[in-house]
Amino acid sequence: MFVIMARPAYSIPTTIDEIKQVFGAVCADYGLEFCASKPDAGKKTKKPHKFTESEKEILTRLAEQQSRLRLRALELDRREGQLKTLQEDIQRQVSQLEKLQQEIEKDINKKKNQDNTQLKKAVALYSKMDAAIAAQSLSKLDRMIAVSILKQMKEKQASLVLSSMGAEESASIIEEITRKK
Repeated sequence: MFVIMARPAYSIPTTIDEIKQVFGAVCADYGLEFCASKPDAGKKTKKPHKFTESEKEILTRLAEQQSRLRLRALELDRREGQLKTLQEDIQRQVSQLEKLQQEIEKDINKKKNQDNTQLKKAVALYSKMDAAIAAQSLSKLDRMIAVSILKQMKEKQASLVLSSMGAEESASIIEEITRKK
């Protein structure tokens, strides 16, 4: 039979060290050396208590559970450290991706500006050409580029170039110009 005596609330252990002392004292009282705390030098040692088999079993299970809990706490601390490391790594990668995205957007804008500048130069060149020669040259270009050039030309010059093209081709280009506003 195992008897637990009630203790006043003010004497209930509240820290880990107090719990270890109480647990170690109980083990020492019952003669369990593996979990007993070291007796203080100035303290009298009590006569070891003889445990029944069920008491020994309970105390052994408690010691095993304490050991498992300690190992689990260590494992949880290790995993927490790993999670913090992963979180920092992910944050670093997010920062790098944001910088890369900004660089890509900057390069895209730069490319658009270069394309617009080149398109303006091409418009200026085609505007100064003879309408028949410009029509022949535009008909050999990629359709999208030709449409872009004609859209930016002055209407009078664009109409002269379109009239110099064949009826079918000029109709097709006009259709694309009106569709792509």
